[in-house]
Amino acid sequence: MKSAWTLSKFRRDAHGNVAMIFALCLIPIVIVAGFAIDTQLAFSKKGKIQHAIDSATLAGARMMQSTNDQSAVRAHARKYFEAMMANEPGGFECDALTIRFTGPEELEGTADCYQPTTLTRIIGRDQVKLTTRSTATYGTGRVDVSFVFDVSGSMNSYGRIYELKNAAKEAADTLLPKPGSASDGDVRIAMIAYNSMVNAGEYFEDVTGLRERRTYQGVDNYDEDANRNNPRAVKKPVRVCRASWGSWCYGGYEWQDRWVIEKTDEVEETIADTCVYERDGEHAYTNRTPKLLKQWDLLRDVESGTYNAREEGDTENGDAYLTASHLVWNDNEEEKDGIWSRVGVDECPDSGPFALSHNKTQINHYIDGLRAGGGTAGHQGIAWGWYLISHEWSSIFTGNSAPLDPNDPDVVKAMIIMTDGEFLNEFHRSQGTSTQQSRMLCDSIKNDDVIIYTVAFQAPQAGKDILSYCASGPEFYFNAENGQELVESYNAIATSISDLRISH
Repeated sequence: MKSAWTLSKFRRDAHGNVAMIFALCLIPIVIVAGFAIDTQLAFSKKGKIQHAIDSATLAGARMMQSTNDQSAVRAHARKYFEAMMANEPGGFECDALTIRFTGPEELEGTADCYQPTTLTRIIGRDQVKLTTRSTATYGTGRVDVSFVFDVSGSMNSYGRIYELKNAAKEAADTLLPKPGSASDGDVRIAMIAYNSMVNAGEYFEDVTGLRERRTYQGVDNYDEDANRNNPRAVKKPVRVCRASWGSWCYGGYEWQDRWVIEKTDEVEETIADTCVYERDGEHAYTNRTPKLLKQWDLLRDVESGTYNAREEGDTENGDAYLTASHLVWNDNEEEKDGIWSRVGVDECPDSGPFALSHNKTQINHYIDGLRAGGGTAGHQGIAWGWYLISHEWSSIFTGNSAPLDPNDPDVVKAMIIMTDGEFLNEFHRSQGTSTQQSRMLCDSIKNDDVIIYTVAFQAPQAGKDILSYCASGPEFYFNAENGQELVESYNAIATSISDLRISH
């Protein structure tokens, strides 16, 4: 009887048993949920930690390109990491960044970070630990970079040319590893200045096939009054002035029959000029090397209007010569003495091409020597910026200035194109405007795996449009509206190019 009563009571107390079981199960449920929540909170920070360590390690690797002081590199990387992780909310904390030099030209950054827990505190777990690391190599990559400078007349306005010089020198300083460092010589800079033309300088003869000092020859046809009994005399209408005062004809002109002797004289004029325009023909938008002639084969005496050494009938310019400044004889055909027209002579910048070098003194000297004047033929500057770093041109830019072979490991090629205006000047108009030719060139350059950075400096919309098109991507295009922004743009580009040499 008592047993039946006890069993009945146990049945009546079943609800209390369920509550007890639920309470016992609730604890592990809370622990599991708390662990999931706390882990999720911690790993939500993982991306930022990784970015901060990557950036700090890169900063250390970049510094190693200019110094061998490992203690200074460690301090610099730690400070960089602390600045990026400062003021992180929610009690999040990180230990000091540890930098280890793990191999030749390699360093590793490691940091432990801690996220306070919430629900898992009930089991004594106060924080979640995250260990993050990053590895960077320095000094292993080699870079050929060309600066393309607009030195057209508008650069004289508002001190733009001086702002450009300042920004370019700062960028060069950022790019070049310090002399004596492990990376000394791994970065080389070439430069070209353009206005309505380019000064080919010492490379003029190689790219045109003409002598720098060359003589142009023309034919002067004219009539000379003669006696009718002269066996060489012919009767022909001649345009003569009715009344004149010195060289001024105030009586008007009329045609009169005269006995004249038809004469032909050879005329010649010599120039020594290294200004060039763009090239035409099938290689207008390629990096094909011009056909190199031996010194004794270069053309010294040329006919009126000749602007390169292409063979007769070569309308496609298969030898890939650039177009030189030249003379054209304008024959009067009635009177003695026509006139020579000078096409592009003395119209290019004073500064010629600066071949690849890591000599900071020479680089700064070239930049200081930039002078502004003339029009804006951006496509010519773009083409030369490509030639200066193209391995195809290593037979022209030789020795220590020979462009690297892009097939070699760890080689980067980059260009920085700058303008403050619209591209307006071209010689071979059948190939399109300067802007249209620039687009074709930029397409070819990017297909050649050259990274193009562009900087519009107080430029009109047309100038911004072509630079935006030429840039390798939106992040490679910069727009500067004042001198400080120009400096910042060039420094950002220099830093980006430096980082291309560092893997992580």
